[in-house]
Amino acid sequence: MVSYIIAGKADDPTFAFAEYAAKMVQQACPNIFFHYEMKHPDEWKDFINAVFRKYDFNGYGENFSGSLVWTHEGELIGTASEFVQNIVVEKYGIRDFPQVNDQLFVSIATANHEQVQQQQLRQQRNGPSLVELCGAAALRANNDGLIVPPIFCEKRKKVLKGTTMEVWVSETIDEERQQLRQDYGSGQPACISSGLVIGPVGEDSSHVAVLHPKPLSQKHLVMIPQRLAQEAEGSLLTVQPHSYRDKSNEDLSQGDFLAAFEIIAAVGGVATWMGIRGGEEYRHPLDTHIQVLPFPLSSEEGSPLRYPLELALELYVDRSSSKVNALEFFAFRHFYVALDSSDSPEELANTALGAYRKSKGKKDKDQGCALAFTPSWMLIIPLVPPQPGSARHEAWVRFPPPPPCALCGVVICPAVQQEFPETMGHLAGGESRLITNRAEEENIPEGCAEYDVASRDVRIAGRILDMPAEIVGEWALPR
Repeated sequence: MVSYIIAGKADDPTFAFAEYAAKMVQQACPNIFFHYEMKHPDEWKDFINAVFRKYDFNGYGENFSGSLVWTHEGELIGTASEFVQNIVVEKYGIRDFPQVNDQLFVSIATANHEQVQQQQLRQQRNGPSLVELCGAAALRANNDGLIVPPIFCEKRKKVLKGTTMEVWVSETIDEERQQLRQDYGSGQPACISSGLVIGPVGEDSSHVAVLHPKPLSQKHLVMIPQRLAQEAEGSLLTVQPHSYRDKSNEDLSQGDFLAAFEIIAAVGGVATWMGIRGGEEYRHPLDTHIQVLPFPLSSEEGSPLRYPLELALELYVDRSSSKVNALEFFAFRHFYVALDSSDSPEELANTALGAYRKSKGKKDKDQGCALAFTPSWMLIIPLVPPQPGSARHEAWVRFPPPPPCALCGVVICPAVQQEFPETMGHLAGGESRLITNRAEEENIPEGCAEYDVASRDVRIAGRILDMPAEIVGEWALPR
């Protein structure tokens, strides 16, 4: 799959021409992606010269005024006319569209110019946009050392039934989770630097957007309801966890979804959330709130995929008319809902909230779940945490559900070493079980003096790192 970047001045008919031709390609070939960089004429020179320096594109003077096309991998395609001739016509065989000098493209360029001028006027009246605020906050936070991306010792790419998933392995996540249980396992708040704060978002500024101090993608954002974020002394922000663990506390609201869609509309990306009822808490309070992971979310630099499961999930969007609500590569209970990206943020929020509530059902309304969503789709997985103190809870402590970015194909988990019986060449748990205990492996019957201790001696199969879908489904309900 290939993706292209098309850049040009808003008032340039050749940019409108290239965009028109690109949309014809995308209509004929849905797996081809295009990103458009439409710039105000006053911003064009600085922008395009920065592109020339970044990609080492030679042959264009600093006063180059035309549109330019290149791939995400940095391969230069050329001007708008070269793109249309070499890619649209010769590569994809699309010829039935107006010529570049058609009045249609002059009209589109005029409308584009008016649009960017209106955007500039709005910025002058309302201040910087959310994208600009996010960029400025990220620059400051990085310079101040407030953002430290997590380190993964290995990133595995797996193709399952034609679907791509990735496993990101951390050697430190076990120790980090143990410390988080001690610090926040009883619902304690956390303090973060106010230098991570971007600003208010949502209807009537219902939430505050902050940068995640350990981002999984660039400008990884967290949305905290204003009532759960209070300024503290010493340039700190106190963050209360999302109160989902107790049945008496509130669930996700329309305002949560609305704030998420507002951010996605501004910066792009996928929103994720995981609520846990029962089971021991092992997350930082920030990670109990809805997050937005801007694209790209992938270990493969320059990948045309915005996230590993993009092809599979977008394919089901195209099939939404047939009411598809289950994905063939997940063998556990889940709910897939196609959304209409042309809806307003308010309409999307209402639809997403309705789908979320419906997925829980009357009997399952108090269960936990993981979810991910974009303006095109929503994926929900009900979770079944074990009761604290139970033997099964020991497995939860050793290998709890991965962060909800797993629902779009990035599965984060601890390193796993082979143990007996795998070290003897036997499959732990037989052919299917990945997380077992010594009592099961050694056939120690319930009622024996050794059973209670052995049932809490967790065994994790080393091959689990090659089975991302099974990791996601370990704590899910069966289909």
